[in-house]
Amino acid sequence: MNRKEFIERITSRVHILDGAYGTSFFARGSGGRPGEVLNLERPDIVLAVHRDYVEAGADILLTNTFSANRPKLATLGCDDDLVRINQAAVALARQAAGDRALVFGDMSSTGWMLAPLGEAAFDDAVAAFSEQARVLIEAGVDGLIVETMTDLKELKAAVVGIREVSSEVPLIAHMTFEADRRSVTGTSVEVFARSIGDLDVDVLGINCSLGPADLLPVFHELARCTHHCLSVEPNAGRPVFDGEHLHYDTTPEDFAAVAEDFVAAGAHIVGGCCGTSAAHIRVLSRLLRGKKPVTRQVAPAAVFCTRTRSVPLFPFAIIGERINPANRKAFADQLAMGDLTTLLAEANAQLQEGAHLLDVNFGIEKTLDPSVVVAAVRALDAHDALPLSLDIQTPSLLEKAMREVVGRPLLNSARVTDKNLPRRAELLKKYGGMLLLLAMGSEIPETAAGRVAVIEDGLARLADAGIPSHRVIADALVLSFGAGKDPKVTLETIAELSRRGIATTCGLSNLSFGLPDRSRINAAFMAQAVHFGMRSAICNPGDDLVISALHGALALRGDTAFSSGEEAPGDPWVAALLRGDTEGLWKLIEAKLAEGVTPVEIGSGLLASAMREIGELYGRKKIYLPSLLLAADASRPVFDRLHGLMDAAPVYKARVLLATVEGDVHDIGKRIIGTVLQSGGFEVVDLGKDVPASSIVAAVREHRPQILGLSAMMTTTVGRIEDVKKALGEAGLVVRLIAGGASMNADLADRFGCDGFAPSASAVVSLCESLLLS
Repeated sequence: MNRKEFIERITSRVHILDGAYGTSFFARGSGGRPGEVLNLERPDIVLAVHRDYVEAGADILLTNTFSANRPKLATLGCDDDLVRINQAAVALARQAAGDRALVFGDMSSTGWMLAPLGEAAFDDAVAAFSEQARVLIEAGVDGLIVETMTDLKELKAAVVGIREVSSEVPLIAHMTFEADRRSVTGTSVEVFARSIGDLDVDVLGINCSLGPADLLPVFHELARCTHHCLSVEPNAGRPVFDGEHLHYDTTPEDFAAVAEDFVAAGAHIVGGCCGTSAAHIRVLSRLLRGKKPVTRQVAPAAVFCTRTRSVPLFPFAIIGERINPANRKAFADQLAMGDLTTLLAEANAQLQEGAHLLDVNFGIEKTLDPSVVVAAVRALDAHDALPLSLDIQTPSLLEKAMREVVGRPLLNSARVTDKNLPRRAELLKKYGGMLLLLAMGSEIPETAAGRVAVIEDGLARLADAGIPSHRVIADALVLSFGAGKDPKVTLETIAELSRRGIATTCGLSNLSFGLPDRSRINAAFMAQAVHFGMRSAICNPGDDLVISALHGALALRGDTAFSSGEEAPGDPWVAALLRGDTEGLWKLIEAKLAEGVTPVEIGSGLLASAMREIGELYGRKKIYLPSLLLAADASRPVFDRLHGLMDAAPVYKARVLLATVEGDVHDIGKRIIGTVLQSGGFEVVDLGKDVPASSIVAAVREHRPQILGLSAMMTTTVGRIEDVKKALGEAGLVVRLIAGGASMNADLADRFGCDGFAPSASAVVSLCESLLLS
């Protein structure tokens, strides 16, 4: 089946996706064995569950390959069987589906955290996804689905990896969100829709984490942000443990009733995630069978994104120009050596000054090591910087940056030539983003009419390549007034392009190059250009005269400039930590030491208080995971230096031992918990994932923690928490036990004998503190 045929099918009638597999396998006697290995060890169970879903009315059957990529299989010790496991899964699904259902290869996270949030490289993730996709495609699937993804960058790697194998296979891309419409890594539904929607995918969707009623408003947000066909897989409510069996609290009838609301909101594909069974799919199929998806009208949006931010082009976008080493030898020398100090300082300063994007220009690119480009893009992501305008002209370096960037950047720029424009369009289709289109081909037209004609030609070529006009900004090309170039040509170009509904920008500082009193000239032109309809400018956001002229011109036009609403933290300790500024942080410490404040008082007082505030900011969704990790990374070497000045050992509130239980290879949530606890002044010992009860007991005996935190993300592994509790009792060990994870809740934690349930990372510090007091 090709992509066109698939879209025609799902737009003609709503398709029913199958339900959960882990709980279904367990109910059929899998004994809690990892689902993927059942393809080889117990194919009868896998086949039986597939047949249940086909008989229930599923139109799309997913292969039992959710975690059958090499990194995940390696944690199970069976990565050598990757090809056999995936091939067997496709054969079993095909056998059950016959001609009654499509078979889609199921793919999900590698379990890695990609840099800068973790250590894994983007290219390694791309290779892992490509490898699994190739096996699934060659085995004969009708399409692929990537689901339950929490990291936008890893989802991008999955899409890129799949498309490097096949441009023809139908592809569904899902992300997982909490009730606040953000993923655990801070990505909003809008950022997901804009960023992944730019890529070569056929369907966008959401699954897991929430039951139908709670997921519905999240889905409404997705439907508002994309024109793509839509897919949704809610959980069957919350997990409930009756003392012997685990089930979910949403009945098939209640599940299906809300499913009608998903269709009304625009769903083309509806299925089930955790806890859903053949019974849920049967009622769902009866209710939705033959329904036609609604037609949605979605206005295109010119929006730039990072993993945590979305910034609209309209009414005006300020593109900060100062990450540019031109005429700044010290900055150029830093970049050549891979030193990003000035780059990051300029990024932060321009954010505080009100920039909306950051133009990144590395200067002389011929001598630049590609690793510097990769490191710079990762560092800006880690610092939760603004969306990027990638002003990189060397094709290989530009592609390096486009692969690494997270979100929806601006590609700066493209000329309308037979060589330059198609290459830029290819990068946009593969990696996403918006494009700055220069009003020039091999030369710059002297007249406004000539420049408008070039832009219209470029837009037509881009449309033929699949890049819509709302992803393009036209650069009307302001040239040096001092060199005798008439700025009226640029203003006339802006006016005519604006009349035609084409967004415009310019490199403002080019106007006054070589002239004295540059700010006044730039400000005067800015006001005129805004009057004629200009929507953005590459300029210095720290030039008060220019920015005042901009705001005045926007006010006269009836607009107000977009603001992120961010304010720099008032506490200099918090501000330094959020900038990742260890040098600035140590200067604050040295000043306190000079005042006679002891290292212990600084560490347990000022620094610990600042980290606690950062944890609270994270809990209140004022900052997101990149900022939390950056602050934690900045604090560690500073704490280490302080400890070296102390006569006594460092003082922690308590020691917490963390582990993901046996059979569960999910690790991201637990690592976030560990970071939050460290920020709150706790000593953390992390045992990792898939840890047997015996190893946890041994670690409790060795480390003597006051608190043990266990994570269980899968419904088939939550019972391991009770096993650990019993093993601790048999060993005569006393420790306060807390539990968390997607499949856990307060009722389950109480039934398993836990002392507390951690519903989120933001709640864990207060929970642990309360346990220490009780």
